[in-house]
Order: sequence, then structure tokens, then C-alpha cells
Amino acid sequence: MAQRRYYSANAVDNTVATGITSSATSVTLSSIPVGFPSSYPYVIALDYNTASEELVLVSGASGPTLNISGGRGFNGSSPAAHNAGAVVRHVIVAQDLTDFQDHIAAGPSGVHGITGAVGTFLGTPTSANLAAAITDETGSGSAVFATSPTLTTPTITSPIISMGINAQSGTTYTLVATDAAKLVTLANTGGITLTIPAGVFSVGQAINIQQTGAGQVTVANDGTSTFTGTGTKLRTQYSAATIICVATNTFTLIGDIA
Repeated sequence: MAQRRYYSANAVDNTVATGITSSATSVTLSSIPVGFPSSYPYVIALDYNTASEELVLVSGASGPTLNISGGRGFNGSSPAAHNAGAVVRHVIVAQDLTDFQDHIAAGPSGVHGITGAVGTFLGTPTSANLAAAITDETGSGSAVFATSPTLTTPTITSPIISMGINAQSGTTYTLVATDAAKLVTLANTGGITLTIPAGVFSVGQAINIQQTGAGQVTVANDGTSTFTGTGTKLRTQYSAATIICVATNTFTLIGDIA
């Protein structure tokens, strides 16, 4: 991993106060440096812009003395002796650009330590790799992008409600479970008794009844079930009513009744 270096935009050039050898680990400047970075390491050039120029890493400072034990001959330059008066300048070097390019080339997993499915997706951002990196997705296949949604007008089909008919022609009939939601027609020349049984229907279920013959229909309970209403008989031929289960074994009769 590249070494972190520090920079300043207002460093003032300085000079070497006392000559140093090619292996010296510190250099004393003519004055306390002005504007140089306060964090370490940073790079300076000794004998700036001459044939003897050397790049070194400054690893610390005390007054005008800079510690250069962090490295002599940095970034391909050669260690050299430097005489008093040699120009000292804080510089940005080619290694800075090289490290930046290496950072880009290494990708997220190599530089930031992002591994696993997330690192794979950042390196190769495909739909499949995205799906592998998340845990609450639905569906599968490639991600789809559009400039605007396409609206489709739904086709509305009118529902056909089918009501079964149970036609009865006797003088008595006891409702059964399958009569729920049906129309029970009752046709006889004589009177007809329709019995509501207990323990057959659930709360909310309804049975429609109609007198289609001359004989009048009388609604009765079976001795266990009960029902309420303004009457117990269908009023006349073709009169109709609805029996509704309002509670367990309790019913109400509404409609054309007498």
C-alpha cells in the first residue's frame, strides 16, 4: 500500500546551513522552515533544480533541523552530498501521481479492503453481482432502466355472479348448507313450510327464497335455531326474502314478508 505523504501550498524555499554527506540522516537549514507541512513524512528536494538534486523524505523536525532518516534518494533520485547554500524546496514528486494511478488500478477490494460479494460487484457491476451482494431482493434477471414508465390501460371485465337455484316443489323443505348464497324457489298449490336448521350455517351467510307457486311459504325454526323479522310468511306468489345468519343458530328474515 502507498505511503501517506503530506503537502503544503505555501512552503518557502530555504537553504542548507551546513553541508551534509550522502549518508547523513538530518540536514540543518539556514532558518526555521516557513510553511513546510507540520505532519510527516513529506518530500523536499536538496540542491533543487541542479544536477545534484536529491529527493528525501522528512520524518520529523526540530527547529531548523530536519530528520531525513525516512529515506535518502527518494523516488529514483540518488543520494548525494550537499554543500552549504544548496536550495531546499518542498516538492510534489512523480511518486504522488504513480500512487494515485495504482490506487485506481487496484480497485475497491485491493485498496479499501472491500471483499466478498460487495467487492465483486464494485469491481464488476453486473446485475448478477448486484443480486449476490444484497439479501432482500425479489425476482431475478437483469436490471432494467427506462427513461419513463410505460403505462398500460387495464382491461376491466365485468364479473358475472352466478347464483345457483334450488327449486323445491314439496310442501316442506329444510335448508341445507349448500343453499347458502343460492335462491331457493318454493312452488306448490298448498302451503309450504321452510325450516331453518341449527348448526348448518355460519355467521354472515345468507339464503334467498322465493314463493313461485300459489301455496304460501311459512318460515319456521327447528326448535333449536331462532330467527327474527317483521313476519314469518312470504306475502304472496313471487314474493322473495333473504334469511341471514346473524349469530350462531340465530337468523333474521328480511324482504317481502307478512
